[in-house]
Amino acid sequence: MSKDYKKILLTALLDKYECSSFYTHDQQPTRRILLRLYDGGQTDFPEYDIENYEKRQLINRSVLFLEQERLVQCRWMKGEVNHIIAKVWLDYEHLQSAYRFLGRQPKGDIIDEVLLQLIETHDCAHDEWAKKYLDDTISAISRKRSIGNSLPSDKDERADLVRAIAFIEQNKDDEMLERVFSLRCFGDSKRFEKTIRARLVRILKKYLDFDDKCTEEDLLKQIGITRYPEQFEFCGPVTISFQNGFVDFTPMQFGGTVNTDDIRCGQLHIAPHIGRVLSIENRANYIEYIYKHKNTAELVLFHGGQFSPAKRIFLKAVANAIPDNCEFCHWGDIDYGGFSMLARLRREITSKVYPYRMGEKELVQYAEFAVSFRPEYGIKLASLKQYSELSDCVSCIEYMINHRVKLEQEAMLTDF
Repeated sequence: MSKDYKKILLTALLDKYECSSFYTHDQQPTRRILLRLYDGGQTDFPEYDIENYEKRQLINRSVLFLEQERLVQCRWMKGEVNHIIAKVWLDYEHLQSAYRFLGRQPKGDIIDEVLLQLIETHDCAHDEWAKKYLDDTISAISRKRSIGNSLPSDKDERADLVRAIAFIEQNKDDEMLERVFSLRCFGDSKRFEKTIRARLVRILKKYLDFDDKCTEEDLLKQIGITRYPEQFEFCGPVTISFQNGFVDFTPMQFGGTVNTDDIRCGQLHIAPHIGRVLSIENRANYIEYIYKHKNTAELVLFHGGQFSPAKRIFLKAVANAIPDNCEFCHWGDIDYGGFSMLARLRREITSKVYPYRMGEKELVQYAEFAVSFRPEYGIKLASLKQYSELSDCVSCIEYMINHRVKLEQEAMLTDF
């Protein structure tokens, strides 16, 4: 079966046009978009073999047909009229007819449809990572008039990614198991993992706060997609009341757990004598603290890594139940992750969260356990100084940058 060179040639010319500055800047072309078939021994179309009479004639007839349809124009090689075509180029006056001939949607129309979909998704977005990603993507596509690397080139994968972001934003306070999310979003429990999981993770790495220890699962958990239901651990005089009764955690000397549904269905109460709520990032420090150092006037929370939408509900419930004259403190690593968690707590939970053992004093005291870092990490740390929520932590951040050290809170277990 012979090739349809009419479509092959016209497709190549339209591809070249859509990569040109005339298309990108929506300008009337001032020079030809052309293919050299055989011009001075050079060619942009290797299949045009002047030594192969049958193929050359087949391509010649294809060009002449397109010229008759006023889709292209051509020029014969000097001295070889009706034998060898030197160049073929688009007829700009009939550009839309060329698209119709191929049954091809103009790239500009595709771009406009994609931009409209992105803008509609942006209008429904709430979380900063989604809004910033969509802002950047809309800006890049509008400027270049090309999808480029901003979105998947495959139409179905592109639609899946935008649909997933919209679905996440519509259900931003829900905790969803990964397969359940895929089923609810796409009607297929494995489609998310197969088509867009890897790309979404790359987006999250660019637009979410995370540290070097953060896994893909940790990133997805921040937006409510989990491998398993999340449990919230705490230790202290907390009562949760329900319509049919209440649960008192006070006697549980070494702490208890609840899940999101418990918090949504009940009302969390903190004993009025509590003077401090302390959230602790690292599990080893959390356990060590409640076993050896917690006093009866404290409520201690296991924070873990960057909190998820589900944990945000729990943390807000705690913040709303804090008694008068009670302070809320956070103890995290003295590094990018620890301070970005503190910033999020202040931004999303309550502005009155105080750092605990996260200062220059600890960096000096535990200097032998401090870890050095590369210059690029210092640049990342410096970005924290722009956070208005961390204005009281700037001196510590600058100390870390100047001395190129960071400290994990496990180091402080040495004097417990």
